[in-house]
Amino acid sequence: MYWALIVVLYLVLIIGAWYLLRRSRLDRDAEVQMLRQEIARLREKIVFLTPAGSEPVQFTSPAEMFLNTVQNYISEELASGSVSVEAVSARMNMSAQTFRRRLQSAAGVSPKEYILSVQMKKAGMLLLKEKELPIQEIGRRCGFDDASSFAHAFGRYFGCSPTEYLKNDRF
Repeated sequence: MYWALIVVLYLVLIIGAWYLLRRSRLDRDAEVQMLRQEIARLREKIVFLTPAGSEPVQFTSPAEMFLNTVQNYISEELASGSVSVEAVSARMNMSAQTFRRRLQSAAGVSPKEYILSVQMKKAGMLLLKEKELPIQEIGRRCGFDDASSFAHAFGRYFGCSPTEYLKNDRF
């Protein structure tokens, strides 16, 4: 008799736990839906309140905002000379593994590839805008310690040396 009562109480407990878990998930889904509707209303309000003739408001996705923040941090770190996945992830207040996952998801490339692309884009821009700077100085401003590692990375990225890049403005 006691065993039957224990089994019934156990079943009631399991059903109750399942009901609470199911209920909380439904509540979360309803809250997310409500927040999405509120965001849509706020966007409409922003567009409505934007003065006529001014530039329309651009809404960016969370992934774009994340990539913009990462790119800003990398640019700031380039000036100090130390660019690493660990430094940028620490600056973003994330573990290196979480940063790697989020950046891979947002950009579609590994963090090292993303950092290299930011370095090379800056190097290309500096080469074309500040032609009087020595290549070694441009490499230093882009986070490279020596000219040979800069030239090697530049050659892999652009398919030519920095000197050839300067001669051909077609890039």
